[in-house]
This record gives sequence, structure tokens and C-alpha cells, in this order.
Amino acid sequence: MKRIVLFLSLFISAQVFSQRTLPQGTHVFYGEVFDAKKMQHPPIYPFGQDSLLHYYYAHFAGFDSVLTKAIANGDTAKYIRVYFSFVIDRDGTPGDPHFRRVASTEYAKSATARTIKYFDDDKAYFDEVIKKMVHKMGFWKPGLANLANSGSMVAADARVEDYIQFWVGINPPAN
Repeated sequence: MKRIVLFLSLFISAQVFSQRTLPQGTHVFYGEVFDAKKMQHPPIYPFGQDSLLHYYYAHFAGFDSVLTKAIANGDTAKYIRVYFSFVIDRDGTPGDPHFRRVASTEYAKSATARTIKYFDDDKAYFDEVIKKMVHKMGFWKPGLANLANSGSMVAADARVEDYIQFWVGINPPAN
């Protein structure tokens, strides 16, 4: 009798916890990394955009290097942006961080920025700084991708591209 009860409980739990089959023709995005800007439901930092910016400013260890080099090369009275990217996986874990570039712009809300070439020599240093910053970051709400032909949304890996911006100069212009 004990064996029958044990067998039935294992059978029921196996049915409950087994993977569900998807409708025919659906595609699961294993290994595919989406661009967060193009997703209908991109990853979300759980504490809000302002908290994310505060996190960047508090954990980016390269401010001194950027400021010193920008001032030494005469790039003052400008906004300096440090561009980077990272992947939020389907579990909400940030990873795969990469430094992209350092750029400057005259306006805080400008959509474009001019790349500053003299930072290219420091790519390895900034890559390490960005890695440390992203690896300390907490979990996110993962992005959702639409399964083809099914209409259901599943968590998917997404690459987030962002930047840290700060003013180099005495008085920033009024917005």
C-alpha cells in the first residue's frame, strides 16, 4: 500500500512539475539576446529610473580618470557621457558588461554625442570599472518577448545600453 501511494504521489508531482509543451510552431529564444530599446516590454530596474541613475553615480569608480583626462585635453564646459551596455538575463540577473565609448555634448538632453578619441587607449581600464559596477547591481525585472504565433510573452535576455552623464566646467547651462 505504501508503494502505491508513493508511486501515485511521484506520478502526480511529475505531471505537475514537468515542462509544458508549447503550441506547434512556437519559438523559444534560448541563447538569443534582444535589444532592450526594440522590445515591447524591456527590462525594468525595480526601484525606478532615478534610483538606477543614483546607483550608476554611486558605483562608477572612473569619475576621477574621466575628469582628469577631459580637463587635461581642454574638454571643459561640456557634458561628458560614458556609454556602456550589459545583458539582463531571463532571470533578471545583470551580466556581460561592456564599456562602449566616452563622448561629449553641449546639451544635457541631446540625442547625439561626439565620441572623444583620446579615451580609446583606456578601454581596458573602463571595461573593468563597468564590470565592477554592473556585477554589484541587484536583480531587474526581466524583459518579455512575444513567442511567435502564440501571443504569449516569455522572459528573454536583453541587452541594455545606457550612459552616465556629468558636467565638466564651472556652471552648467540652464535647461
